[in-house]
Amino acid sequence: MSIFLSHLRLLLRPLAQAVGIHNGSSVRGMARLSLLTSVAGYDNKHPNCLTSLPSQWVYGDDACFISRTNTSYVLGVADGVGGWRAYGVDPGRFSRAVMKNCERLVSSGRFRPNQPGLLIAQSYEDVLTSKEPILGSATLCVISLQRNEHRIYTATLGDSGYLVVRRGRIVERSVHQKHTFNTPFQLACPPPVQSRNFYQDRPTQAVQTSMLVEPGDVLVVGTDGLFDNLTETVILQEVGTVKLLDMNALESLHQCARRLVERARQAAFVPDSSSPFANEARRYGINVAGGISGDITVILGLVVIEDQFPTTGCDFQTQTPYIQEAQSHMGDQRTRSVFSRSAVGALRIRSRSCSERYLHPSSV
Repeated sequence: MSIFLSHLRLLLRPLAQAVGIHNGSSVRGMARLSLLTSVAGYDNKHPNCLTSLPSQWVYGDDACFISRTNTSYVLGVADGVGGWRAYGVDPGRFSRAVMKNCERLVSSGRFRPNQPGLLIAQSYEDVLTSKEPILGSATLCVISLQRNEHRIYTATLGDSGYLVVRRGRIVERSVHQKHTFNTPFQLACPPPVQSRNFYQDRPTQAVQTSMLVEPGDVLVVGTDGLFDNLTETVILQEVGTVKLLDMNALESLHQCARRLVERARQAAFVPDSSSPFANEARRYGINVAGGISGDITVILGLVVIEDQFPTTGCDFQTQTPYIQEAQSHMGDQRTRSVFSRSAVGALRIRSRSCSERYLHPSSV
């Protein structure tokens, strides 16, 4: 009987704590939270190869990071804006640099866990002041879990974003920021002599939020390769397969991340589907259908109680039989605009066969 009661307490403990948070009770004295994490991605320029680095994941022009301290977990994704490629600039260099700086600042303790927007600003400043200029721009999403507070702090700029899923429902979602269709807000490092011709949004324009989280909540963090191709309904279907607060949770989280990437990749090539990207285009009076091919990055984070899952952190990462350095040659075919409205001559939508959308500058 005592063994049965011990197992029963173990099963009921997360529920009791989750109910306490849901009812607005104080988190003081409660068990520390942790994250089980899984990373998966798709490199559009190397369809059969997912590239990876030990502390920084790179999928084409996308980059991401996960870092843990004694008080927090921090997740981040960045999507290099593909419009730079037409001018001889590797869009992935900028996104990789920003994520690398974020990871370095977190690991060294030089950040405030409740201010992810400040982390973005510090990382961006380091890119701007580096000895070797790194031209480019990127959208970003950074989330920090305060382990003792049971609270996440978020900062998003552009159309990289997140969902928080609780008991089969989306309880929080990021706001996507766009100047116009296919032109998201973006941090940028443009050529000095032409800086006025480029969109160059500020870190202070990032949308910042915070919310209490519960054991069993799933954080879905991704670039637009995920959110442009999969509806929230489809994402919820996949997240619903994660075995919450179960010893098999880690493996099911890994499988879910891979399925989300695979379904987003497949949806990009369905010509008649009503994708989020196509729905957005129609709101701007552009009649297109189907998804949009590009790089995809997904980070899943399952909120758990630390002492029940002592081995946590960056637990899974999708890898291929070989690792190669990320270099952008084709990259993300959406080729979003990097130019300000004053420098834009025409919006051209090419055929569905190549899935390319871009803004053509006339005065750069």
